Amino acid sequence: MEISQSSWVAIAFILFFILIGKKGYKFIVESLDSRKKSIEEELAQAKSLREQAQVELNASLKKQKEISIEIEKILNEAKEASSKIKIEAEKKSELLIKRRELQAKDKINAVQIEVINQIREIGTKVAVLSSELYIKENMDQKSIEKNFDNSAIEISKKI
Repeated sequence: MEISQSSWVAIAFILFFILIGKKGYKFIVESLDSRKKSIEEELAQAKSLREQAQVELNASLKKQKEISIEIEKILNEAKEASSKIKIEAEKKSELLIKRRELQAKDKINAVQIEVINQIREIGTKVAVLSSELYIKENMDQKSIEKNFDNSAIEISKKI
C-alpha cells in the first residue's frame, strides 16, 4: 500500500503540528500563565492603590470637616469679640459724652458765675458812682468829712 504524496504531506503536517504543537502549547500556556499572573498582580496593585486612595480620601474629608468646624469656631469667637468690642465702645462713648456734658455744664456754671460777678462789679461801680454823684451834688465838704470820719471809726471797730 502505497501512500500518496498528499497523504504524506498531511501526515507530515499533522506530525509537525503534534511535535511543534507540544512545544508551542507549552510556550503558549506559559506565556498565558505569566500574562495571567502579571494581570493578577496589576489588579492586586490597583486594588491596593484604590484602597489607599479611599483611605486618603476619608482622611481628607475628615480633615476638611475638622477645618470647617474650626473655621466656624473662629468665626463665632470673632463675632463674640466684635460684639464685646462694640459694647465696650458704646460704654466708652457714653462715658465720654457724660464727661463732656459735665465739662460743658462746668464751663456754663463758670461763665454764669463770672457773668454774675461782672454784673455785681458793674452794680457796685454804678452804686459807687451814683453815691459819688449824690454826695457831690447834695452834700457839702463838712458833711463829707464828718461821714468819712464816722465810716473810718466804724471800719476800725469791725476790724
